Amino acid sequence: MLSGPSIPPKNGGQPKQLVVILHGYGADGENLIDLGHYWSEGMPDAEFIAPNGIEPCEIGIGYQWFGLKDYTPFNIRAGLDRVTPLVAKWIKAQLQERSLPLEALSLVGFSQGTMLSLDLMFHLHGVRNVLGYSGAFYPPVAKTLADPKPNVMLIHGDMDMVVPYMAFNEALKNLCHYNVVPESLTCSGIGHSIDMQGLQAGAQFLKNGYAKADSVIIA
Repeated sequence: MLSGPSIPPKNGGQPKQLVVILHGYGADGENLIDLGHYWSEGMPDAEFIAPNGIEPCEIGIGYQWFGLKDYTPFNIRAGLDRVTPLVAKWIKAQLQERSLPLEALSLVGFSQGTMLSLDLMFHLHGVRNVLGYSGAFYPPVAKTLADPKPNVMLIHGDMDMVVPYMAFNEALKNLCHYNVVPESLTCSGIGHSIDMQGLQAGAQFLKNGYAKADSVIIA
């Protein structure tokens, strides 16, 4: 169903963790797979995969997870309701192929990929870490988030004009309604992008999240 670039574990063995990186609107997996090259130094047992979005982007370049021409909460929620179950099914298949439990999974998103990553928490109960850059959270209707809760971190530039900084604050507030208290980082002077501070903070977050697990340990 989905395809894109991947990076095998740096240690050369079978993966003990799986990190799925979800790109933003109008991009593709190649756009973000370099995150895995950077993070693999500290996570040698992890495999990184960055699938292309589920359909070609309506603006004519790259891919999208769902359409965004009408940028309203109602339509974004409708897009997530359509796409999230499909992506969740694909991720479960990737875990099964590698004989990995959900606790071995981390989701990383940028922009629209963050919206999807946060929504996937409600379909992939037991996911270990969710790391979102420059995104937003659109709460699902009449759903609770089952235990165990994932580790969540949101990172956002305070000069972001694509997904405004206020979306970051709204996400932090709304996630608390599900008994999730995310770690957070504001990158001063940064727009709709990932800077070195955010890259390093994300690496530490993922590494710490796995270190907390009883059955999934980083060497």
